[in-house]
Amino acid sequence: MKNKYMMGALLIGIISLFASCSDDNDSNPTLIQPTEFKLNTPEYANGLIELEKSKELNLTWSQPKYTADNATLQVTYEIQVSPKNSFNVSTDEAAADESGEKVADYDILSPTTSYCNVNIAAEDINKSLLRVLKFKEDEVPETQSVSVRVNAYIVEDTKRLNPIVSNTITLNVKPYYVDLKDATPVMWYLVGNMFGGKWAGKKIIGEDNLPMFLKPKYRYDKKTGTGEIEYTNFFLTGEYDSKAECADAGFKILPPSYDWSYSMNAILNNPISAKKGTIEYRDNKGDGGHIVAGAAGYYTITLNTADNTATMEQYTGTVTDYGTIQISGSFNGWTDTPMLPYNTEGVENHAWYYVMKVPAGDPVHFKFKIADGNAWGKSWGYGSIAGAVNMYGKCGTGGDADLGLTEGKYCISFNDITGSFSIVKL
Repeated sequence: MKNKYMMGALLIGIISLFASCSDDNDSNPTLIQPTEFKLNTPEYANGLIELEKSKELNLTWSQPKYTADNATLQVTYEIQVSPKNSFNVSTDEAAADESGEKVADYDILSPTTSYCNVNIAAEDINKSLLRVLKFKEDEVPETQSVSVRVNAYIVEDTKRLNPIVSNTITLNVKPYYVDLKDATPVMWYLVGNMFGGKWAGKKIIGEDNLPMFLKPKYRYDKKTGTGEIEYTNFFLTGEYDSKAECADAGFKILPPSYDWSYSMNAILNNPISAKKGTIEYRDNKGDGGHIVAGAAGYYTITLNTADNTATMEQYTGTVTDYGTIQISGSFNGWTDTPMLPYNTEGVENHAWYYVMKVPAGDPVHFKFKIADGNAWGKSWGYGSIAGAVNMYGKCGTGGDADLGLTEGKYCISFNDITGSFSIVKL
């Protein structure tokens, strides 16, 4: 079993991992429920920790005994932080409670780890206190007691097997106020022959790589920005060459870091043969082949940025080929400006993008529409408030309001099959 790390641009530099206390186990030992799990008390626990002036706090612990002979297993660990010395409702559970009755008393740091030695950013401890205590700028306590423990478990598919929590240690900290904002959802980028030969040479969004789409009404992780992103369009197919590449239909998906070692590729059957219709996370291992649809047609790619898994499944809904999609708004006098196709020229396309630079001043208003001059026979807007700024959603065609953007530069994407729009600030 392998634990896949949650990746994301906002996570880089937050947690450093050191000596490993677990490795993959080739055998399949019988799990037992551990009875002991010790989190060591660090020396700095005896003093006052000024979180604003500190960088990292080191924690170490012992691996729980998960087999009778204490075989080495891949164990997942999550760090839990409570300013109330109780661990009944996490901030994630409270946020998901639509009734509003659940009140959080602890927070879980991201990401998880499979190591027994971790450095935690002091600012993350501070943010955890803010999430739970919700104090205002003029209410920051001079000192705050913080309880910390580690939750261990074995991952099997979506299950958490044989969980056990460590003892709790207490830290005395001096917190500070920051304006907490939800993390920006993590985006990955489409590159390759299917997309006009864009291979991210300059790493410029909208020029040599294209963003996938955020999912309407999806709840992204507020701390990490991870979750599911998607992409629906018409795909070509083709044959692989000796390098597991496909001249017209091949493509890959790059993470925010644009690091090819952690890209999405096709599964390799052997060193020179890739398997069509598959998507696999490279995870710093040997290079994979181009992703290629099993047959020409409509597909939806769904990528989970939390566990780095992806699927490519046939889309079976009704599809109308509009040929082109226009963007029209206050920036162009409400005339038609063609959006650019995701797919390579000459291939049926249903995902479109437009790079817009918005000057200072009033928000720009715009909608998406078919090419019919000044007529508005078929157009797409969003919501009921004209000019409201929304970075993603599902457009309606029944008189919905204009979308809005304030000062900045953006890559605006629209899908005429699903009605979804997704905007990435550049």
